Amino acid sequence: MATDNRRGLRLAAACVAVVALGAAVPGSASASPRPSLHKVQVKVDQLNREAGDATERFDDARVRFTEANRRLTVVKHRLASKQAQVDAMQSSVGQLASAAYRSGGLDPTMEILLADDPEAFLQSAVALNQLGRQQQATLARVVAARQGLASARNDVTQQRARASALADQIETQKSSIESKLDEARQLLGTLQADQYAKYTAAVHAASARGRNVASRSRAGDIPSYNGPASGRASEAIKTAYSKLGDPYVYGAAGPGSFDCSGLTMFAWSSAGVSLPHSSSAQYASTRHVAISDLQPGDLVFYYSPISHVGIYIGGGRIIHAPHPGQSVEIASLHMMPLVGAARP
Repeated sequence: MATDNRRGLRLAAACVAVVALGAAVPGSASASPRPSLHKVQVKVDQLNREAGDATERFDDARVRFTEANRRLTVVKHRLASKQAQVDAMQSSVGQLASAAYRSGGLDPTMEILLADDPEAFLQSAVALNQLGRQQQATLARVVAARQGLASARNDVTQQRARASALADQIETQKSSIESKLDEARQLLGTLQADQYAKYTAAVHAASARGRNVASRSRAGDIPSYNGPASGRASEAIKTAYSKLGDPYVYGAAGPGSFDCSGLTMFAWSSAGVSLPHSSSAQYASTRHVAISDLQPGDLVFYYSPISHVGIYIGGGRIIHAPHPGQSVEIASLHMMPLVGAARP
């Protein structure tokens, strides 16, 4: 699965490069009526945003897949322990049965304990009355051990099915992302050469602005962060500032490219805080705060269901990785539908 994911990320990076840097061939589509540059830009932006949303579903499925595999390991260990317990108990009962047989024949009670389904015997009060107290206790232990083994087997089966379903979700979301990026590339291929030049110039200009901001920040010039945040929040914001202008790549969490939750995870990891690589999982695993109580360094979450996250830097602004085709940037807090905030 890990190999498939790495292959998917490499393919995604190539797709993003095609969309962002203009590798599509202008005018290569059929002779059908060509959409205007504005319509192409609007549609490409929409597809990139949808790819960004699918990226967060992809990231969330990967987080849950990792947890499902962790849980599968736990229940498999439990199954092995229960199996060893039953095996040991059956071995002990077998030894008692052998001793009983040598001393005068196999006791019916021993036959019950060695049976495939001793549980059925417990349903008969009459039969239980025929057993001594010690024999009843032995039978109860055997039954409990077998029930525990059956429960452990069921847990393993269910957890394997969950992991398999999540693996399918990962592949579905990866296909959705790549399909949208490919559609965006094909749309760009419908542009005339002069339209295409205008589009790529705009993309390069936006990317250059981000890189310029980043280089100015690293050089100690404005807009390096000098706000009121301190401690871990300050470290997270400074790290995010140092990534201004770095490209969006789905599934990426640094150091040179990011998706939205990958950026927030990377920034806060520099401050010693571990976050999952998913916007919805980050919201679920952090302490929620009111929007009116926002402080620099807080995570801010967008859309319902949550599919985007950024870092609040004060003054009504955030740092975030927008979506494919764009780079890490500073933006308005309210440029997207804001639904919640949290403090790592």
